[in-house]
Amino acid sequence: MEAFFHYLSTHPIAAITVAVIILFMTYLVIKKLLKIALILGLVLIAVSGYFYYKAPEKFPDNMKSVVEEVKDQSEKMAEQGKNVVHAGKEVLEKGKALAEAVGEKVKKEAELGTKK
Repeated sequence: MEAFFHYLSTHPIAAITVAVIILFMTYLVIKKLLKIALILGLVLIAVSGYFYYKAPEKFPDNMKSVVEEVKDQSEKMAEQGKNVVHAGKEVLEKGKALAEAVGEKVKKEAELGTKK
């Protein structure tokens, strides 16, 4: 792992490429979570319409059970989203530290090159 970070610190283009790939992957995960939330909302609307159409007098009881199921699933998705955000923050911090290290390395190389 240390060799990987050393390689990234000596090759800033590779570090930038890795950062872009990580950001793109984070974007795709968030995009998928948003799609899942929208689909669950549409399913909830469709199920509530079905229950109301089939038995209007039992509608409140049926909806309570469906809302509880959706709530449980939403909580699971929210927890997964929090994990993704936490992982993204960690990657961002590592990227900042790596960028600073690369910047310092480039400055030192530039100073050594001008002294010769």
